[in-house]
Amino acid sequence: MDFNLSSFKHSVNVQVRFNDIDGFRHINNSIMYEYFDLGRMSYLKNILNFNYKQLKEENLVIVSTKTDFIKPVHIDDNLKVLTKVFHIGNKSIKMMQWLVKVSDDNPSVTCMSVLAGFNPLQEISMVIPDKWKKLLIDFEKELLLT
Repeated sequence: MDFNLSSFKHSVNVQVRFNDIDGFRHINNSIMYEYFDLGRMSYLKNILNFNYKQLKEENLVIVSTKTDFIKPVHIDDNLKVLTKVFHIGNKSIKMMQWLVKVSDDNPSVTCMSVLAGFNPLQEISMVIPDKWKKLLIDFEKELLLT
């Protein structure tokens, strides 16, 4: 699936910290995952109304990620994380995230994740609840469903 800047309806600004940089004076690759976590948590909280303190029987866990580092990111860059769910399966969803410089239409880093439904009380996988599917479809509008 091809994405462009207008594909994303959810955005979170990222504050770059001094300790995010490495010896090459750019943001360390491992820090990018923290930025994507911020975007993912904000998306789930705002779109699915997740309350991380009260999730007991219905949750999502990351089971796969693929990250592409396209351009370096530096400490003085103004950044945002764009997040989109683009596929809903029976027991999982696929999420695309871009880390972009505010002044750029193209990503510096991309991350495609698969999140699986999970019941932490029983420690088993679970079907994605219909209420989550509805909220995601209402927000994203052009989801691919299987």
